Amino acid sequence: MELLPNTEKELLQQVASGSEQAFGTLFNAYRKKLYTNIYRLTESRETAEDTVHEVFLKVWLNRATLGTIDNFGAYLQRMARNYAVSGFRRMAKEALILSELKKEEANQSFSEQPAQPEHQLMSKEVRDFIRQAVDNLTPQQKTVYLLNREGGLKTDEIAQQLGISVNTAKKHLADALLNLRRSVNDAYGPYAIALFVFFDIYRA
Repeated sequence: MELLPNTEKELLQQVASGSEQAFGTLFNAYRKKLYTNIYRLTESRETAEDTVHEVFLKVWLNRATLGTIDNFGAYLQRMARNYAVSGFRRMAKEALILSELKKEEANQSFSEQPAQPEHQLMSKEVRDFIRQAVDNLTPQQKTVYLLNREGGLKTDEIAQQLGISVNTAKKHLADALLNLRRSVNDAYGPYAIALFVFFDIYRA
């Protein structure tokens, strides 16, 4: 159900004043689209459903500020994406910590070694893996990837610096990310999508 801008603004003002009926109308208008977009990102129906409910719960709890929002659809999508990304980061951290603990138990060395900080347990193995995967990229892909992710350059800036076209720079970056995602997926299976987000290799 699409809402006209004026209708949406009126509903937001009503929700800000505490109208549960107006809130229900907004929920029904945006729930399906929000769910679909989050499902595409997470590939999990449960996560998408949970995200929708969490986002609208936050909307209701912060309803007093709704009157100042110009684009409610974009506001919802931003909230949902941030919530999903935060969830992925938690998943990645938990998965990697569990992986390290299992390795220590298998080696029967868990009780003999001093406890490590959580971030060390979580990151060393996978960061080393990502670095190796980056080293395995073609020279062009590696250069563009590092300039973008570590140098913070946009593709047009990379193109100018390397003397190549913008489209070529975009292709090298897209190919680099695709190859990195494949490497992570092969190595970490069900945790791959969480790691894509955690290490920022899920999008160009």
